[in-house]
Amino acid sequence: MHYHLEVIMPRTKNIEQSLEQIMLPFCEHDEDARHPFWDWYVIGGRWAGEKETCGYAEERMQAFIKALNDAKVTVSSVQMGKQEIKPESQIPLVDALWNQYFPTENGEQTPCPLFRHSNEELSGGNWMSCDVCLVEEIPEKLSSARVIIAGPTHDEKGLEAHYMISDSIWNGVIHIKTGWNGNVNEALSWCAEEYKYYKDEWREKVTPKPDWLCVTVDYHS
Repeated sequence: MHYHLEVIMPRTKNIEQSLEQIMLPFCEHDEDARHPFWDWYVIGGRWAGEKETCGYAEERMQAFIKALNDAKVTVSSVQMGKQEIKPESQIPLVDALWNQYFPTENGEQTPCPLFRHSNEELSGGNWMSCDVCLVEEIPEKLSSARVIIAGPTHDEKGLEAHYMISDSIWNGVIHIKTGWNGNVNEALSWCAEEYKYYKDEWREKVTPKPDWLCVTVDYHS
């Protein structure tokens, strides 16, 4: 199954490389991994543009979905990542409805970020603009299945996870709820509570700052 992960990390010149370093210890293909939870991941993916769409009013989103249903818009029965509009001839209609319900301030026409045809813009060469934001810019309603908060390694030669939380834990039989509601900002608060017991110098190094990055990740498990 695909799951939504948000990774919070210090500013870095190479986000993909830093993310790979953070994620590697949790890879199911790594025999040395102690707590593996993924076998594939990509920045954005099924949740490309989530930081933008989670800020939209729920009533307007429901009205948009109703408009799609009224227009009898159809999607592919196979889903790899985001749903794909099929036949593709419907895409102009979907995008027109999206811009009708969610117009930009400057009137620029944008592809509907809910479907796969937007991924070339949202999760390809331009993913930086929508799938990575500063910690201080994390939307209030942003939620995910898991959050990793990374910081410098003890030798400060790389990055590693120092805090991780998920909305449920697999105990070998069923998933047990953790009590965390999935909100990313709430995860930051829980992390701060945990870090209260760290020595001052180390706590300062690993505590997320307003200018740190928050990266949307789609992972498969």
